[in-house]
Amino acid sequence: MNCKRYFTGALAAFMVASSAFMTYADGPVANGTDPAGLTSAPGETAGAGNGTTGVTAAETAAPAPASGAQSSGSQTVTVGGNAAASGTVTAGGSSTAGNGTVTAGSSTVAAGSSTVTSGGTTSSGSTVTVGGQTGPAVAVGSGTITVGSGQVAGAAAGPGGVAVPSVIGAGDLSFAGQLTDPIVKVTEKYSYDQMSRDISSLKSRYGSHMQVNTIGNSLDGRSLYEIVIGNQNASKHILIHAGIHAREYMTPLLVMKQSEHLLAFYDSGSYQGRSLSDILSGVAIHIVPMLNPDGITISQFGVSALRSSSLRQTVSQCYAQDQADGRTTQSFDRYQALWKANGRGVDLNQNFPALWDSITTGPSHASYANYKGTSALSEPESQALANLANSRNWSLTISYHSMGNLVYWDFAGNKVAEQSKVLADLVTGISGYRTNGSSGKGGFKDYVQTKDNPIPSLTIEVGSVACPMPASEFGNVWNSNQAILAALAAYAADH
Repeated sequence: MNCKRYFTGALAAFMVASSAFMTYADGPVANGTDPAGLTSAPGETAGAGNGTTGVTAAETAAPAPASGAQSSGSQTVTVGGNAAASGTVTAGGSSTAGNGTVTAGSSTVAAGSSTVTSGGTTSSGSTVTVGGQTGPAVAVGSGTITVGSGQVAGAAAGPGGVAVPSVIGAGDLSFAGQLTDPIVKVTEKYSYDQMSRDISSLKSRYGSHMQVNTIGNSLDGRSLYEIVIGNQNASKHILIHAGIHAREYMTPLLVMKQSEHLLAFYDSGSYQGRSLSDILSGVAIHIVPMLNPDGITISQFGVSALRSSSLRQTVSQCYAQDQADGRTTQSFDRYQALWKANGRGVDLNQNFPALWDSITTGPSHASYANYKGTSALSEPESQALANLANSRNWSLTISYHSMGNLVYWDFAGNKVAEQSKVLADLVTGISGYRTNGSSGKGGFKDYVQTKDNPIPSLTIEVGSVACPMPASEFGNVWNSNQAILAALAAYAADH
């Protein structure tokens, strides 16, 4: 029986590795080129979402529009509605930048319902199929997972056989059990509209433990949601954001599942012998699950899913210019799937005032990736996150990106290097990831580490295959990150 189990595990590992290899083998990875034939900016390095890229799934039908309510500012709103964002943004507490008005759209886009998910996980005695097979959920086991091991010792299969661990952590690190009726489901393309519905459902089920705000709106009129879990009036606050790069849309799925587990086990779970409810009585976790909903919509469904004809035209112009520059040789459909920027071709993680003036490696025009914008904080999405970062004294921030299984903690001029390194050691001890220095500029982490009133911060790069990642990679990502928010809350409570 043990031999059979080890053989099956080895087979699964081989098949997953083969799948990853095929993704990378899609094109050359040399001289700064993406595997999909898109040429990276000279000097670009992996990290902060700047790794090599690939594309996996065919285009799905564009979502159909649906109406939604409207509100404004940063007040609590009904999920699914839109807010009009306007005003000035103070960058670093000393200068005002990027003011203007964004008119929110009057409707939301309903996500397509016919996505195909990938298989790719096994348990002892089972058979794995790698690729786009769909099927019902299948129970795979009931054991525990060793944090940082990257191995599933017991799990419940999600759609198409995607591994969703049944127990969080092991021993003293365990804080949760298996969710019998999860709201957040693993899908191949976790969309803005699915996320919006999930936030609404979480609020209905766990409303006493969470609050939902909007911090602004995207260019195409999508609300930028903030989920707050824990004590709103606590003295300690931590900020998590994901989905700043379009093709990295596994990270919103990750933080949404992390949020659901914290909420589901808020009253019954524990971390290192301390009840979650006690930890969260003194800490509030603020989560911005999808900072770049327009870009993610482009990557998942193409420009036809954008509401604005002007933005659709902008994406087409980006393609023509990137073709003329030799930055892509791919079809327009493939180019859109690899989109990294926001709705008008600005890389949001190069749009913050952190050595922004010295960024010279990207294109001088709007593009699918690496264009820094006309000025620091030129975009409503980066303005919204900067506003949030300057709204209170934060204990720490985490920026979720993909890929590389890395943790970036330092930057030139980092005013909180020692505290950031302590955080990095905490996260790598749980995730099994390795640390690295940061060579990029204009990133959110870089900004908050160097601004007035600096914040200890990390960028966590999840996953080991090219973006957009197939859903079959989520099991590994989840195993390494499932306990991170609980660990960070406990850390903040003690510091």
